[in-house]
Amino acid sequence: MKGFHFLGDSGYPLEPNLMVQVGQPANAAEGRYNTSLKKTRVVVEQTIGIWKARFKCVHQKGGTLSYTPLKCGKMAAATFLLHNYCRRRNIPLLEDPDDPDDPDDPDDPDPAPAAAGARLAAGQARRRQIIQEYFS
Repeated sequence: MKGFHFLGDSGYPLEPNLMVQVGQPANAAEGRYNTSLKKTRVVVEQTIGIWKARFKCVHQKGGTLSYTPLKCGKMAAATFLLHNYCRRRNIPLLEDPDDPDDPDDPDDPDPAPAAAGARLAAGQARRRQIIQEYFS
């Protein structure tokens, strides 16, 4: 697929449409790429965290949502609309001292192992292209 990229942390494999950090930046452009990727991921993660805090029905239970994929999609779309409505009207979140979505939770499953072969090579080539085009 062209025209978009997913952003992942170091636990995800580098693929043509899944960009992750450069492990050991060799130059300033790679360092700027890493900084930009981190800053963007923080915004996305914070937004999802706020959305999940507002709508407990989108939290995982036992590792997966307890609904069919179709129902999950409808719930996500509806709660995104409601969340944006609340944000525009400055409706505050309810306080929740026991946040079940702690990103540092040791019981969270390990991310997928690193990819190998052609997809990794294609991901490396795409990342080099992005770094050269936008960060050099």
